[in-house]
Amino acid sequence: MTQRQPWAEVLTLGDARFGILVGGPFDGRCYPLPDGVTPPELDVPGLAGADQPRTVRYVLRDGLYRHQAATDARSAA
Repeated sequence: MTQRQPWAEVLTLGDARFGILVGGPFDGRCYPLPDGVTPPELDVPGLAGADQPRTVRYVLRDGLYRHQAATDARSAA
């Protein structure tokens, strides 16, 4: 049995790979991906500030890492 990894649009610079973030505080930015795998979720360090979360979760959907809150809102509708 072969396990399939999810597909993702990935920006590469040399050997480095970056996932594209959509929505949330990091909309339009890229985040480094680990070697050899395409993780289904990314926990990105949050912005500095007392009222900001320590991490922001992005979920891989339709090839892009989408902000978790936006994904939850779409699922509830």
